[in-house]
Amino acid sequence: MSVLCAAALLAAAARADIRMPKIFSNSMVLQRGENVNVWGLAAPNAKVDVEFAGNKVSATADDKGKWLLKLPPMKASAQGAAMKIFENGKLGRTISDILVGEVWIAGGQSNMAFLLKNAAGAKELVSGANNSAIRYFDQGNKPFMRSLDGVGKYPLPDVQKGSRWLVCSPKNAEYSFRAVPYIFARDIAEKLGVPVGIVYTAVSGTRMGSWVPRADFEKNPDFAGAKAAFEKRLAEYDAEKAIAQFEDDVRTFPQRVEKAKAEGKRPPEKWTVSEDNRPWKDSPDKWSSPSLLYNIRIHPIRNFTARGVLWYQGEGDAGAPDFARQFGGLIKIWRRVFGKPDMPFVFAQLPSFGNSCWPKARAAQQQVADSEKNVYMATIIDTGSEKDIHPRDKLPVGKRLAAAALDKVYKIPGARSEGPKFASAEYSGNMAKVSFDTNGKLSFKGKPRGFEVLAGGKWVPATSARIAGNSVELFAADKAAKVSGARYLFMPWAKPFVCLFDDAGMPAHPFTTSK
Repeated sequence: MSVLCAAALLAAAARADIRMPKIFSNSMVLQRGENVNVWGLAAPNAKVDVEFAGNKVSATADDKGKWLLKLPPMKASAQGAAMKIFENGKLGRTISDILVGEVWIAGGQSNMAFLLKNAAGAKELVSGANNSAIRYFDQGNKPFMRSLDGVGKYPLPDVQKGSRWLVCSPKNAEYSFRAVPYIFARDIAEKLGVPVGIVYTAVSGTRMGSWVPRADFEKNPDFAGAKAAFEKRLAEYDAEKAIAQFEDDVRTFPQRVEKAKAEGKRPPEKWTVSEDNRPWKDSPDKWSSPSLLYNIRIHPIRNFTARGVLWYQGEGDAGAPDFARQFGGLIKIWRRVFGKPDMPFVFAQLPSFGNSCWPKARAAQQQVADSEKNVYMATIIDTGSEKDIHPRDKLPVGKRLAAAALDKVYKIPGARSEGPKFASAEYSGNMAKVSFDTNGKLSFKGKPRGFEVLAGGKWVPATSARIAGNSVELFAADKAAKVSGARYLFMPWAKPFVCLFDDAGMPAHPFTTSK
């Protein structure tokens, strides 16, 4: 045997068989101040040791080689350090450039997935993305699937190929970062002075039902309505017709674009004829089918230790009559999945947009924020686009989510995150007096507008409104009318009517109330 072959055999014999999920890789961020889960595969019944930041923790793999251990709580550190993993005393893996700080899971659909390079002010945002203490775990976009029997049918042990941690730089920000989670991370890192890691999971065009385990979708009463609705869509689905229509849309796309331009109309979007949008043979919901995205993107990272969840979703479920129940159910399920019963959940309320279902969806989101512990909502009603479901004004969204976290989760003194919120209403003749919970002085920007009163059983615009301390007095035109309800911005496209703010510039929450 040659010396070279002998050396190779000795090296193979000495090498440990440590395998870990992709989220444990170079340039990652670990959560500070909490026990941190570390897990993977080794030889059956092997002794596994993990060394990191002066800590050494051990575990024994089970008879299938699975192991999980917990690093003790650590202080934040922006100095990259190495984690070493040993199997039966032999070094099996080294993970480099690990920071310790704050970790958030970013979930939801297309407006969470909206690329930073496409946001308003992208040039300045991208060029300023040079903080190496911000790290971003990119799961990429939706995986390539064409059937319910595909890759997401069952929970996966790891995320898809190509998922990796990225260090914040202008290049990475331009090509990979999503606008809302990056802006959130930037503001959190700046205020707290610690590293921030974003674990990105969002996928465009998804319902809440795609983000929960199959057993929950099938049996959890919070998703009973979603299950029935999916089964109805499935029973009515004509796959052949849908595929034929899609192929015709692809074929006629150039002509339809030219026709729209000639008529001065908005042309169809290129993404609508992307191959990704090809109808599936066995599901009307494609990649948003029940539990598919949970199986692919959440189950593989369910043990990862994070401070909380950042969420921007609702477009896909806006018309659901049980929106609030589903959303509250999803929060409870994710907390169970991640092993943190009180895990903070910070989410964006739907902005202004010309869809008739959105006012009720916003009200449902407000209901969840008011009723669930450690759930905080950022109001963004003064943002959005009337005809574009993907508005470019993402800077205020990310900043308000960060403000909510700094105020409610981190308890930063002086942080302000919540605008005036409906507290109560009193009625007298043709007047409604609406009181607000507010941390600051109420004021109108421009003329009062967007207010309505329920007079004689009909909603009509309030003809006048005036501020009285922490209240707004609204009046019906008919002095003889009996007012029995009041609402503000309870309309799809509300942006032009936003007028009520506090002295920190935070907009008042939309609301509707009646006797």
